[in-house]
Amino acid sequence: MALPAPPTGPQYDANSLYIIVKGLENKVNNLLRQMDIFKNDYVKKNTDLKKEVKALADGLIEIKQDHDATVQKMDMIIKELRQTAGIEEVSVLKRYVDLWNPMNFATQRDVERMVETKLAEAHSHGHEHTHTVTKHEKGD
Repeated sequence: MALPAPPTGPQYDANSLYIIVKGLENKVNNLLRQMDIFKNDYVKKNTDLKKEVKALADGLIEIKQDHDATVQKMDMIIKELRQTAGIEEVSVLKRYVDLWNPMNFATQRDVERMVETKLAEAHSHGHEHTHTVTKHEKGD
């Protein structure tokens, strides 16, 4: 029996193999350059992202501090408002003020002046009366 003939495939000589290897080498070099570009781009974008995340974190911390300060101020205002008079207390005070009518109040100094004025009037009026009586007595 005869042996089958080995399959015949394309036969490459040294020059064509050299050209194929050089072509593959160029393609590999292009792929390596692209990988370097992707790597550098990835590193740059990663660095930028880290900076943005840090800036966001700092902003968030600042917002939290502002929020805490606002909450403290609001608590202080609420505490002070709780110490002020309520509507019931104000209405009771209003009733007393309306009852007392402070527009007609006089100070101690005002009363002293009125008394002095009345005494002075009474004293000067009494002098005029005694002067009048003396003239009538002399005339009679």
